[in-house]
Parts: sequence; structure tokens; C-alpha cells
Amino acid sequence: MAADALTHILESIHMEGSVFSRADLAAPWGVESGELAHGVFHAVVEGQAWVSLADGDGGVEVDRGDVVMFPFGDNHLITDSPYRPTRKIGLLTSVDERGMGHLVVDGGGVPTSLICGRITFEQGSAHPVLSKLPRLIHVRDADGRMGEIVDALIGMIAAEVDKPSAGSDTIVARLTDALIVYVLRNYIDALPDGESNWLSALRDPHIARALELIHAHPERPWTAKSLATHAGLSRSAFFSQFRQLVGESPGEYLTHWRIHLATRMLREEDCSVAVTARRVGYGTEAAFSNAFVRVMGLRPGAYRRSA
Repeated sequence: MAADALTHILESIHMEGSVFSRADLAAPWGVESGELAHGVFHAVVEGQAWVSLADGDGGVEVDRGDVVMFPFGDNHLITDSPYRPTRKIGLLTSVDERGMGHLVVDGGGVPTSLICGRITFEQGSAHPVLSKLPRLIHVRDADGRMGEIVDALIGMIAAEVDKPSAGSDTIVARLTDALIVYVLRNYIDALPDGESNWLSALRDPHIARALELIHAHPERPWTAKSLATHAGLSRSAFFSQFRQLVGESPGEYLTHWRIHLATRMLREEDCSVAVTARRVGYGTEAAFSNAFVRVMGLRPGAYRRSA
């Protein structure tokens, strides 16, 4: 995997993680999250659980050391066994003086302990990676667990949450960010070979190199030929391989990446349309405006005013 390309992805979506609740559960139990305005993850500290989307799509069993992630905050169910009746999490959760939630269900049976966290990232229809993430992410290694490093991260987060001390909030935030990165990296590594998925392209050294260049220098006048040269492929081989793995042509991808960056500049940096156009690689304001309309459905000036 091209590490720099993945770094650009995570930086571009302003991803941050945090822990908002601990859960101590003893079977029988079942909870429902409801629709959330942010992504969430659940890490299993002890025991096991069954996790599924509320609409019935998907469904996985998770054990100690596993992490399951819902990037878009879809309504989901967590139970001690499939088809267990559920109650809303909010009805069962108390909040302590730190603002940390504590979900407790004592059914007298087998115990399960979870860490529940929030994932926030920049929402943007122009971002080329967000639409490629599944609604539920769960990865296991061949031995049935996510790996020793992830298991250790979960243990350290649990220790800081359960017995907070000076600097615990900062430690938990950094550990949580690292945990999310490991989950995403394992998810990418587990994608089937040849799958047409933006993230799977990071495993191809030629295409990952091209993506890294586009991300790092979107203002440059990239063409399929110039990117192919840097990637070490012929133009025809590069174009075909890029489209197969990424799902769109190099030119289309470059446009989406530039417009994503432009939306941030217009929204956060108080840039004029002309300055934004130059910074993301457009020679004229008219060319930038036309591309912006194709992707976003409105002109950059109108977007800037609404933002």
C-alpha cells in the first residue's frame, strides 16, 4: 500500500476519533443505535456480540479484539445473539461527570464489554473516497482476530477510560485515531484482488503512485500520459488499469479531487473564486466554474455564499 496516499486520504477528510461510552453487558441483551449524525465504532474488550444494520443488511459476529465500524452512522443493532429484541441505547445509558456514557445491561448471563466511539470526518459529495466506504466495516485476520496491535490499542483505551488520569483525554484521542487507521488499513488489505474499488487501488504500486501525485499536487497540469510516465506504465495500460481499479478515468478523478479541495477553500479559507481556481489547477475562472457545476450542481460563487 502507498502509505502517503492513505495519509492524504485521512488528512483530506479531517478524520477524528473519540470515545463516548463504555458498555458492560450480560446476556441476554440487545440495543439499537438509531440514526446518528456521525460515524461510530465498537471495540470488543471482552466477550462477543452480534452486530448488524437495522435494515437487515449485513451481520457479523465480533469477539475480543475485534472492531466494527459504521462510517456513516447508520442505525444498527448490537445483541448477544441473532434476532434478540433490542432497546434504544439512549434509554439504557447514563452519563458521568466527565461526559462519558456508561451502558449497562445485567441479564445475569455471559458478560460482554465494549468501547463505543465516534468517528467524525468532513462530509462532502465531491470527495472521491467517502462514497466508496461500505456502511459496515469489519475485518478479521486469518486467526480470527484483528491482530495483536489492535488488541493492545483497545486494551490501552479501555484502561485510560476506566481509570482516567492526567492527560487521559489526549491519550484516548490519539489511540482512537490510531485504532481507526488500523481498521481502515486492514479493510483495504482484505479487499479482493481486482475489485473495482477506489481503496483497493492503493495496493497497486503504479496506480497508488499516480493517486499520491494527484493528491499532493492537484494544481499541476496532469494528463493521463504524464501520470502514466510517473507511474511507470504505458499510457494505454495506465488508463485501463486506473479505470478498472478506481472506477473512473484519471481525468474524472482529478476533477473530483480538485473540486473537493475547492469546496473546502471556498467554505473555510474565504478564498475568492478566481484564487481558488488557480490553486486547484484551473487556468481560467470559467473552466473552474464549469467543472464545479458538473460536480456540485451549482456555481462556485453560489456555493461560497451558501457555505
